[in-house]
Formats: sequence, C-alpha cells, structure tokens
Amino acid sequence: MSFFRDLRVAFYSLMRTQGLAITVILTLALGIGANAAIFTLVRGVLLKPLVNRDEDRLIYIRQSAPGIGDDNSTFSVPEIQDLRASVKTLSAFGDFSTIGFTMIGLGEPSEVRAGVVGGTYFEVMGLHPVLGRLIEPQDDGPKAAGVVVLTYRFWTTTLKKDPSVLGKTVR
Repeated sequence: MSFFRDLRVAFYSLMRTQGLAITVILTLALGIGANAAIFTLVRGVLLKPLVNRDEDRLIYIRQSAPGIGDDNSTFSVPEIQDLRASVKTLSAFGDFSTIGFTMIGLGEPSEVRAGVVGGTYFEVMGLHPVLGRLIEPQDDGPKAAGVVVLTYRFWTTTLKKDPSVLGKTVR
C-alpha cells in the first residue's frame, strides 16, 4: 500500500512543479528515443542475420564429437559426398567449414580465419560478388585449380578495394 501512496505523492509533487515534470518527461523521451535508435542501428548492422534467398528453407546440418568435446565438428570431404548422395529431400547442398592459416603474401605474415566452401555454396545462399566471380561446382575436386573469394571487409580494409587482385595468387 505504501508504494501506491508514494507514487501518488510523487505525482502530486510533479504536478505542483510543472517545469520539473516537463524536464523529466523530455529527458526520458530523449533517452528512450536515443536508445531505440542505437539499438535499431546495431541490430541492422551487427545482429540481424544475412538475408539469403529462401532463408526460411535453409537448414544447418552439423555433427558433434563428444569424445573430444567438440559440439560442432567439421565434416570431411567423403562425409559431405555421402550426405549429398544419400539425402534426397534437399534441392541443393552448400557445404561450409572454417580453417585458420597463415597468409604470407601481404607483407608481414598474419593469421587469417577462412571459410572453406563447396562449389554450390554461394548459389544456395543466394550471394553475388561485388567484383569477379564466385566459386562454382567445377571448382570442386582434387584436380581443380584453387579459387579464393575474399570477403568485402577483407577486400576493403586489407586490400584497400584494389580491383587488380583479380586473378592473383593468394599465399
């Protein structure tokens, strides 16, 4: 009961000092508005997932290896080939894993985290290149020449949007 009494006293106090009431209301409105604007910006840039073609139809298949404490273990190439051959309910199959390596071709050696994808990955995800081409099914296999697709962030920050990187070897 004392909470409601305190609330009533606070309300009447604000009504007697209308300048303070207006200041409090404006401060709250500006604070909430700024918070909402910043959250909208952060959500749109950082939190919202990439927009993919038919994103509601995409599924993520993973395997775990409890013996080594890995909840999201990478599939081997033979396992991916077996999945492709045995799963008949999927219209397309795009495989993805990550790997770390040392890049030595841009001055000082640096550790780089890279995605390793199959030839249909970009088509399945509905992604398009800003420059050059993406990996295609004919780029798969042990006899295919290596193909690299750079992220937009890597191209703009590390390579300064240099279009002459097309066709060059990555080391």
